[in-house]
Amino acid sequence: MKKINQLKQYLFAKDLLNANLATENQFIIKNGIVEPFAIDNSGFQYHFTLTINLAGYCYPFNNLMASIVNWMQDNQPDALISSQSCQQAIKFNVENIADNQCDLTVELKLSERIKATNKQDKLEFDSLTDHIILQEPLEKYGC
Repeated sequence: MKKINQLKQYLFAKDLLNANLATENQFIIKNGIVEPFAIDNSGFQYHFTLTINLAGYCYPFNNLMASIVNWMQDNQPDALISSQSCQQAIKFNVENIADNQCDLTVELKLSERIKATNKQDKLEFDSLTDHIILQEPLEKYGC
């Protein structure tokens, strides 16, 4: 799933995930479902919760949260459109707060559209970005 790697790269590039800030970084997918969306059955959408466990993370973690919100606005804008979905899009839990460290868990509601195409008798899968989806009519993709 492309979005998970994009988020990791984004957070590493901002120096928000590294050995100095957390003793352990763990990314887990929970509650995943697959939903077909194309009329010709060549497309589907993943819906899942990405759980990020960061043990021993530097406290406070405002920079991390601000960066995650920014990433979500760019990469999962549909999750932040309404107040109801916005309240479910990003959740967090904090445990073991001591000095300047804590164990932080962040849950993100994500989805990713995948379109299958036949190229040279081989099935290839392309991720459709949310920017394309929101700028073009969904009917174009069989929705």
